[in-house]
Amino acid sequence: MTDTQTFGQRLLALLKQQKMSQLKAAETLGVSRTAVNKWTKGGMIDENNLEKLAQLLNVDKIWLKYGYVNHAPAASHPTIARNINEVHLQESTEIVTWEWDLLTGELNYSDNVEDVYGIKITTNDDFWALMNQESKDKLVSGYSKIIREGGAHEMDFKIAWDDQYRWITSRATGVKGPNGKVTKLVGISLDNTERKNTELRLRKIKCYFDVLLAHFDHLVVFTDKAGEILASNLESQNTDIDYLELQRLLYQLAINHKSWLEGIYHKGSDHIHFQGKHISAAYHLDNEQQPFLMFQLK
Repeated sequence: MTDTQTFGQRLLALLKQQKMSQLKAAETLGVSRTAVNKWTKGGMIDENNLEKLAQLLNVDKIWLKYGYVNHAPAASHPTIARNINEVHLQESTEIVTWEWDLLTGELNYSDNVEDVYGIKITTNDDFWALMNQESKDKLVSGYSKIIREGGAHEMDFKIAWDDQYRWITSRATGVKGPNGKVTKLVGISLDNTERKNTELRLRKIKCYFDVLLAHFDHLVVFTDKAGEILASNLESQNTDIDYLELQRLLYQLAINHKSWLEGIYHKGSDHIHFQGKHISAAYHLDNEQQPFLMFQLK
């Protein structure tokens, strides 16, 4: 079945239901409150933090992120792809459905398997040959957990592709046989290379931002060109503005002073008085030539 709520809405509802503040969740998970706040707005969350968050809230991580739980018999497994929240289908142009019978060893993939994996897969040997031992061990561990405990599981792994690699997201669930045990795995696979590379790039650039932020004793914010906050030192500043107000301010600045920002792209930096604050802005490119803005608020 599917849940019409978004990831952020489900997270907010669970925090409220369990009377847990965002700060308490952040401290338990070992992340910043800003990170948890961004998740409540549907912001990106990596697999490790998703796993820990689901355990903290005592819910299934696939349901938490995608609003999807599968209880259908094996014969209906093609509906898995159709039932996933439409928002998340946009992450990938191709979705492969698959079924693995643990009793017979029979493996079946949908006809578009080559579009995602690059080869026709008819056996597990074909599948395992696409990845290194680390990825194989990760998948085997995940599948073993489904067999032992039931439920569903999601994993990201890399496969070889024309001397490069692709990131694949696999979502699987177990189906019980006549003996009452999980005897079949069914699931979907998505090509999430672009999303994963973006996630890894943001993780690297956040480390760079954190180093820079440590040297400022006033409020500094890094954003994308639309004004979405990528990193800031808000939590370490003695200021009456909170994350939501700061994000609103920067969105309004980007919308209401679009021509001013475009001028910064050409000359590099400028300053402005906006909503009672003196704001300096500078335009930069990271080491992968991706643009970002640096705002200093006083």
